[in-house]
Amino acid sequence: MQEDQSQPRALRASLSRSFGASIMRALRRAMFGDRAALERAERQARQAETRLREAIDVLPEGIVFLDREGRYILWNKRYAEIYHRSADLFAEGRRLIDTLRIGVTHGDYPDAVGREETWLADRVALMDTPGRRHQQRLADGRWVMIEERRTSDGGVIGLRVDITDLKRQADALETALARAEAAGRAKSEFLANMSHEVRTPLNGVLGLLDVLGRDDLTEAQRDVLAAITASAGQLNRVLGDLLDFSRLEAGQIEIEDSAFDLAELVDQVVVGHAKAAKDKALALELRADAARGAQVIGDRRRVKQVLDNLLDNAVKFTDRGFVELSVGMGEAPDSYRFEVRDTGVGFEPRDAERLFARFEQADGSLTRAHGGAGLGLAICRQLAELMGGRITAMGYPGRGAVFTFCAPLRSAELAQAPRDERRASDGAPKVLVVDDNAVNRKLVELILGTIDAEVISVENGLEGVRAIERESFDLVLMDLQMPVMDGLTAIRRIRAFEGAQRGRRTPIVVLSANVMSEHRQASAAAGADDHIGKPVGVEQLIGAVLAAVKDQRRPASNVA
Repeated sequence: MQEDQSQPRALRASLSRSFGASIMRALRRAMFGDRAALERAERQARQAETRLREAIDVLPEGIVFLDREGRYILWNKRYAEIYHRSADLFAEGRRLIDTLRIGVTHGDYPDAVGREETWLADRVALMDTPGRRHQQRLADGRWVMIEERRTSDGGVIGLRVDITDLKRQADALETALARAEAAGRAKSEFLANMSHEVRTPLNGVLGLLDVLGRDDLTEAQRDVLAAITASAGQLNRVLGDLLDFSRLEAGQIEIEDSAFDLAELVDQVVVGHAKAAKDKALALELRADAARGAQVIGDRRRVKQVLDNLLDNAVKFTDRGFVELSVGMGEAPDSYRFEVRDTGVGFEPRDAERLFARFEQADGSLTRAHGGAGLGLAICRQLAELMGGRITAMGYPGRGAVFTFCAPLRSAELAQAPRDERRASDGAPKVLVVDDNAVNRKLVELILGTIDAEVISVENGLEGVRAIERESFDLVLMDLQMPVMDGLTAIRRIRAFEGAQRGRRTPIVVLSANVMSEHRQASAAAGADDHIGKPVGVEQLIGAVLAAVKDQRRPASNVA
């Protein structure tokens, strides 16, 4: 029995020793194994952190990591360099707002001066606007672009980029742009003043020559008069080309649509070149059946300018034969095709495009027989393109040329009015002329004297306003640039006076050397009914006066 009992005890002891050893070994493996894994994890974490720091330290941008409470976790060298005045304050666990507050007290942020608490509140609010970029100015004159984004655990990743050079470039560009705009304004003012100062005396020269040409002159006198008129006309065209070129370069020409009679327009164009063609014994022909009865909408003044230039060139470069203007329908809907054909010197087909370049001519030699600044066709092409049209040319050396101008002109309904007569229907018109230039006042008096108009002349806007307040006129011809009171102010004063008196509205036509689009718009805004540019022709002025007087005297329609 004892033997039987000793064996189980020995077995139990053996099992106990064996099991205990196993447990101990398991415990030791668990303890030492977890510690080793923990140590390995710690080493890997340190290595990862080191690699992360090394990686972000080589970035050219400043990087900062904040926890959800806005406390520093990690930042790179570039971040510390950007904020070098506050770099010694950076520490893990410190709040960004605290370093900003200290920086504000040290004057590190110029934009915060005088509004410190508001600036800090705005800065915190920006952190709560993920993805929003903003610029920050530092005390040393540098600029920093800041962008911040939220992480998945509510923290913040911030990016800082030094944009000082870009800012300086932008400021330099802005300064250059401001200077360019100022130069542009100065140029526009110079052009306007030059236009006024040159066109005003030129208006007197051309107008008086036109008046003189209506008197009985000897053949020799007419030859001298024709030469003077041709020279003055050429000066006027060159001046117009230079002004148009400068305005096109500055983008100051705008296309103005209005309704007009196309047949009347082309008739005026041809009549305007009839004398020059006759002097060279050229046949000047017009084929414009498509224009008869056509009421269209477009920029009448610019269409006429293009056609005038093309006909002027055709006559100038043709010594024998004919010049022809034909008008037909264009290929596109609501468009017209104008062709100017001549039998002049022509040009090589390969030179067609060169003719439309600035300062280019068909004959560029120093001994060329024909003058000009070489701007006309370049201006015409630009004007055609502004109108939505185009100009092309085909040359035949020694046999002539064909210039084709296509322009979009929409159909319009116009009331057919009778042609202006040489007298107003209810007697001679009474016209007030307001102009500071004595020669121009005398010129208008001479021209309107041919229709027996009663002309009262004054030399500034204030005298014009007083004249209107004293008596009634059928029409006012108003200059713009005058001493004492300018034309626009005078027009506004006249309209205010008429409004207060509840009387009739006197037609006011601006007659000025200021012919840019802004001047026309200013005239209309002040209350003018029309704007005629100097130099003005006899027929143009008489037509404008009679048309305005007829409108003034037309009885009001009775409406049932």
